[in-house]
Amino acid sequence: MPVTVVVRSASGGEAPSLTFDGGRIVIGRSDGSDVRLPDPSVSLRHASIRAQGAEYALVDEGSTNGTWVGGVKLGPHTPRLVKSGDLVRVGRVWLELVVGHKAPTPDLGLATRDLALALVRNAMDAMGDDTRAVVRVAEGPDMGADLRLVEEGRDYVIGRAEGCDLPLADEDASREHAAVVRRGAQILLRDLGSRNGVYLGDARLGPEREVVWRPPTMARVGASVLALDEPVSLALAELEAAADEPLPDAEAPPEPPPSTAAPSSTAAAHAPPASAEPPGSRISAHADAPIAEIASRTAPTVIRRPRRVWTAADVMVVTIAVAVISASIAGLVWVLR
Repeated sequence: MPVTVVVRSASGGEAPSLTFDGGRIVIGRSDGSDVRLPDPSVSLRHASIRAQGAEYALVDEGSTNGTWVGGVKLGPHTPRLVKSGDLVRVGRVWLELVVGHKAPTPDLGLATRDLALALVRNAMDAMGDDTRAVVRVAEGPDMGADLRLVEEGRDYVIGRAEGCDLPLADEDASREHAAVVRRGAQILLRDLGSRNGVYLGDARLGPEREVVWRPPTMARVGASVLALDEPVSLALAELEAAADEPLPDAEAPPEPPPSTAAPSSTAAAHAPPASAEPPGSRISAHADAPIAEIASRTAPTVIRRPRRVWTAADVMVVTIAVAVISASIAGLVWVLR
């Protein structure tokens, strides 16, 4: 059954997620991780989720800051079964696990990278850093000229014509040679039917076909060599190369409230019967009380019987009994003399 990993620590908008249907899912900071979390408090290989039949187990892979399920810290390399809705903390990043029938994320390798870039971009935006990608002329007559890809979804045209977004004084370039567009975390390059073609690395692009352009691969337009500078990619690479950052317990982020997971079937089976009281009212009434006080409040009730009322017959019987006992004692005393 597929499992979805939701990044609950992400800021702004809907929490990003990835859905897997495999035997092992690696969570970490390295580019080889299935869930790539660019935070220095997350180890390169921090934890893993392993399928065990129809269930999943979470394992800490010897991380620097540990792996937590709710408020419980896992022992290194010790599997712990998890269920849908569990909140997991790796370093300072909170994740939510959702087990259910959901289609796995297509092209997980690309989706994993895009997730990491989106997390870095959000952090940089929050700090006011410039995250816009820049196309720079690395070789050619216009070396040093650059083009900032400010608007998402817009075609930025590169060529010899004066009206191009990046005009080139390159005789081997066509008037409108290539187009670059930014869509989300991806930069796409397209040949606009040029005479000499567009090359990405050593591969020539087909006409009017968009291809993903990732650093450090260079592009060639005519005799000009273009480089793509992505501040977000550079920051991601620096984060992945950094040493683990120890996280004091006092700086650990609080647990977020559950959001996406439905109660498991096991939890539903053990749920208390419905009553007229509002949900949680009994617990909240004693939430801050000492254990002894709670125990005294929940102890079984003692049933007291009502006192018996004496009747005239009862008084007569008691009087005769006392007289008989007194006569017996007097006779015993006379015999013993």
